[in-house]
Amino acid sequence: MNKNLIKITGAIKKSIWLLFLLFLINVVANAQVVSNLDRFYSAADSASTLLLNDLGKANEVQLDLNLGTYYSVFANQIRGKLLKNGIKLISDNPSNSNLTKVSFVIDGCSVDYGEPERDGLFGGYYTKRKIDMTGNYFISTNQAVKNFNIAQIDTIDVDEVEKVENRSYPFTHGDLPPEPFFSSLLQPVVAIGAAAITIILFFSVRSK
Repeated sequence: MNKNLIKITGAIKKSIWLLFLLFLINVVANAQVVSNLDRFYSAADSASTLLLNDLGKANEVQLDLNLGTYYSVFANQIRGKLLKNGIKLISDNPSNSNLTKVSFVIDGCSVDYGEPERDGLFGGYYTKRKIDMTGNYFISTNQAVKNFNIAQIDTIDVDEVEKVENRSYPFTHGDLPPEPFFSSLLQPVVAIGAAAITIILFFSVRSK
């Protein structure tokens, strides 16, 4: 009897330590979740890199940003990327006919969430997050419009969805599909079954 109690106590202690470690891991993971807006900043940075690659040897540029109402938040991100790479931004200079002119457009930003999926039988729900930024740019020396579509995909906890969205910017919001019905129904059934089995085993051990 005493040996059985010692084994049960040891198992409970190990389970508590395991749950504590899982809790710490979960806290650290949640602290590292990147917001949707930051993902879009990263996408704007990638689009700026594409522009830089096509600028070639040009070191002075007249930049015209067409970002609409909502996407103007990325203006300084784009300018800063060019400046850090040695591109001088100048205003219109009619006397310089060789001045490279660039028109940069962002015409779409969207967030899509996938159907929530459970991480294991009793784990939390996670969803795939897809960030899309579309647009184009025109370089006067190339005489061609280049389109870009920057997509970033990762997985986040469903409970973090509201935290990663920004109320001030509607484009950082997306529609989250509902949790699967049968998956939601299965968890309490399994939990009740597991609890019943545990009680039966406990009394079986005591009877011995």
